[in-house]
Amino acid sequence: MKKAHELPQAVNNLRAIWDQKKVEMKFTQVEAAAKLGWSQGAISHYLNNITDLGPAAVVKFANFLGVDPLEIDPDIAEFLPNTQTIVAERTSSNFSKKINKKIHHSQTKTQLKIIVEDGTLIFYPDQKHGQTFNTRPGEICVMKVCSEKEAPESSWWFIQKKNETAGHVYYYTETPPKAEIDKKYAVNFMSWIAANRTRG
Repeated sequence: MKKAHELPQAVNNLRAIWDQKKVEMKFTQVEAAAKLGWSQGAISHYLNNITDLGPAAVVKFANFLGVDPLEIDPDIAEFLPNTQTIVAERTSSNFSKKINKKIHHSQTKTQLKIIVEDGTLIFYPDQKHGQTFNTRPGEICVMKVCSEKEAPESSWWFIQKKNETAGHVYYYTETPPKAEIDKKYAVNFMSWIAANRTRG
């Protein structure tokens, strides 16, 4: 394990904020991993500079810890034009209480938009056969994906297997073996829109 003075400043900042918030927020690494959609090992790799702390990871940590991404990595400023800040007013767990929480969302430069059609399978944990994705009547679903390199720790993946025409959505624990994959994209956004708005 590297000593603190040997680590990049962003990693040192993250470790200091992480230790402080762990006491304030009273979370365990297991709970943090579940909320971040990462494994405990992935968090440890970021905190110990085994995995590079890129802009997408900085934004994700910032959201979880409730801090500005610049507090973790001051050099991330050049990437922030590609980051949207959304103010959330309520949470699903306590909808009656109004909040004012800033959520930072990293917008990658190269995004591919995919229309998710009926018949698309979504592979959830412990459901090896997946389930059919159904759009709402009169609506379609658009999914934004980016390259694996841009979001290596994504929880959801759009994968096209070799010798198959269709692609399907997989939770990270359910992805097929690398040898079976032809194309693999990280899913970072899904949205339902009225079908007639896509014309033209």
